[in-house]
Amino acid sequence: MHTERKHIVAASRGDEPFDLVIKNTQLVNVFTAEIYRADIGIKEGRFAAVAHYEDDHPVFELEGEEVHDAEGKYAVPGFVDAHVHIESTMLVPDKFSEALLRYGTTTAVIDPHEIANVLGVEGVKKIVAASEGLPVRILTTIPSCVPATETLETAGARFYAKEVEELLQLPDVVGIAEIMDYPAVIQQNKRMAEIVQVGLNNDVLNEGHAPRVQGRDIQAYLSAGIHSDHESRTADEIMEKLRLGTVIYIRESSVSKFADVAAQALKEMPLAINVAMCTDDIEASDILQNGQMNRVVRRLIEEGIDAPLAIRYATINGAKHFGLRDVGAIAPGYMADFSLVESLDTMAIEDVYVKGEKLVEKGHVLVNVQSKQPLETENTVKLPRLTKEDFCIKAPFENGRARLRTIEVTKNGVTEEDVITVDVSQGIVNELPEDHVFLSVTGRHGQYKKPFVGVLKGSGIKDGAYGTTMAHDSHNLVIAGSNPEDMLIAAEEIEKSGGGLCLVENGEVVAKVELPVAGLMSPEPIEVVAASIRNFSEKVRERKIQVGSRAPSMALTSVILTVTPNIRISDKGLIHVNEQKFVPLFVED
Repeated sequence: MHTERKHIVAASRGDEPFDLVIKNTQLVNVFTAEIYRADIGIKEGRFAAVAHYEDDHPVFELEGEEVHDAEGKYAVPGFVDAHVHIESTMLVPDKFSEALLRYGTTTAVIDPHEIANVLGVEGVKKIVAASEGLPVRILTTIPSCVPATETLETAGARFYAKEVEELLQLPDVVGIAEIMDYPAVIQQNKRMAEIVQVGLNNDVLNEGHAPRVQGRDIQAYLSAGIHSDHESRTADEIMEKLRLGTVIYIRESSVSKFADVAAQALKEMPLAINVAMCTDDIEASDILQNGQMNRVVRRLIEEGIDAPLAIRYATINGAKHFGLRDVGAIAPGYMADFSLVESLDTMAIEDVYVKGEKLVEKGHVLVNVQSKQPLETENTVKLPRLTKEDFCIKAPFENGRARLRTIEVTKNGVTEEDVITVDVSQGIVNELPEDHVFLSVTGRHGQYKKPFVGVLKGSGIKDGAYGTTMAHDSHNLVIAGSNPEDMLIAAEEIEKSGGGLCLVENGEVVAKVELPVAGLMSPEPIEVVAASIRNFSEKVRERKIQVGSRAPSMALTSVILTVTPNIRISDKGLIHVNEQKFVPLFVED
């Protein structure tokens, strides 16, 4: 229900005072990509007038109950994060909201895909309830791929069209989240075709996930009714998708950083209108150090894109894409969500206003942010009884030589396959070549099945083990290690904590991050969670552990993501992603 605007209009006419006037700003106009001096009038939570300057004076005077001099700071609309996983921040919704506020993000479109894979329909309902009424406007897209692929892995739940349609009825739902099983969409497999059709039938957006999908395949994917993509990895791929009408989200996360290739494409296509921004997966210590959506804007500016255009992508474009007609700009009638910024080069946020109320001053949140229905802490890590032998590779013969298929994560986030030759003694592979470690996936959703163990190349792990339940998207327990003894300790510690990250060396726990909320999040404030992540990351860096280009705390998050090329691992085995089929660990001559 829309509120009456009688007093807003009266203030615009000059017949009533504004509630708040911000004088002497450098206004970033996202409609015209201009920056100019202006005064801003706010009434009942909305912008009611903008008076630009001529001859060093506003074209008309704005009178207000409260007047603030911005002293030449830039007035920037509140940022709209077009795709973000609350769970990847490792924060619960209210702590997430408070963190985003500090960095000028006033609208976030979440995909609760991670908690859905652990707790199913009830998990989505709980995170939506915990997100209601917070200062940041949190909109939801309903997870589409739970698990990411139908038969190649085991999650804590399984969604079909029925579950998605039920969840579309929740408040503030704007679409179906990233439809990652692109091969199934292209081939029109029953499960995914029906889920996409549910989106079309309910007139909501079907959000995309299509890494390296080009040519006839991307045309088939878009024709099915998909609207966006945040997974493009090269300038050519971005340009092809822009030409086809895909809304491209420029992404700078803790895992994937593509502002540079996006800038290359946008320099070739400066008039493209179908561009927005997102952070996707970004952890707490990274937010504190580098910001949130403001980091994406800053990175694009650093890559040579004009600041007003970069801010346009981060605000009005995302808002319009999701049907928010009065969000994302500083203009009469729009919601008064904005920030004051000292420098567009640094994008350091000073003050943040939501609906005309100052909620952040000089980087400090002024209000108590708390969920009315907070997420519960419960141990969701349910493992079988494990022994060190469970983390060994068992051969189909007693003694001899064997060839094993390996996984290596490249810098751009895809995985490549290789083959190594190893010795088998008494049916066990005891040693691997240098720069190779054991990689195990153990179902933790009550499957009570022993781990599947493969080989990871190029991780940098020399001694010890690294384990995590933050593992997209089924969030089973993933452990990479040089020896089964340390791998077992990591598993036991993570089970005891109810989920999280653990680094073990020579039988000792070196560092740990406890995530007792669904094995994904902590109820602690961002400073506490960030300190824990920072300590963990420092220990990882000291040991020169590196998996792709990922942040240390997210190094193993996507080795089990069965929808990103080329070869992945799950609790069931090794997977060829493009063919969506299992491949044997042992390679025959």
